[in-house]
Amino acid sequence: MGYTNAGKSTLFNRMTGAEVLAKDMLFATLDPTMRGIVLPSENGSAGRKIIASDTVGFISDLPTQLVAAFRATLEEVLEADLVLHVRDISHPETAEQAQDVAEILTSLGVKPSVPMFEVWNKLDLVDPSGRAALAVNSEGRDRVFPISALTGEGIEVLLAAIAQAFDEEKSERMLTLSFAEGRKRAWLHQEGVVQDEEETENGHSLNVRWTARQEKRFREL
Repeated sequence: MGYTNAGKSTLFNRMTGAEVLAKDMLFATLDPTMRGIVLPSENGSAGRKIIASDTVGFISDLPTQLVAAFRATLEEVLEADLVLHVRDISHPETAEQAQDVAEILTSLGVKPSVPMFEVWNKLDLVDPSGRAALAVNSEGRDRVFPISALTGEGIEVLLAAIAQAFDEEKSERMLTLSFAEGRKRAWLHQEGVVQDEEETENGHSLNVRWTARQEKRFREL
């Protein structure tokens, strides 16, 4: 999912081989389309099969009367095991578009605990200096993937990360953070591992569900 004209349907076609309408226009996709994807495995053979859904694009200042229609269209997002937030990283207002998407997701009731990857699409439209800046910005961020759905650049890395996200075992743990540990709390929400949270007298009590890799990174903060 993502802002309208971010290249979601082009990416969907690239990943699934489906022939979904992909045009440079608002609301080119009006209904969700679902297709199967066979993920890669470590030994090179066919791995796990998952279902991918292509959704309607978002716009800024979504009229209140359209929120209900969007909610019905985006039911797959509410139930998803993993969400790909596709961004047109070549657009001059890409940051504002990303913020619009975040606000709409909140209004639709999508919980922060839903795991999400940011897919920075349309690298083919970014000049060399811009690409260098994007490489620096994305470095060290496990959930950010610069790609070009049109040329296929970065798709293999993205698919491998999706496969890993579904293959890693997860465990639950209760954490207690003080108000002074806001950076750790923000990191947990950014990683999408918070299942439940309650504010206490001295801070926050959080129920998290994470992988061993995520727990290790948290302990290093």
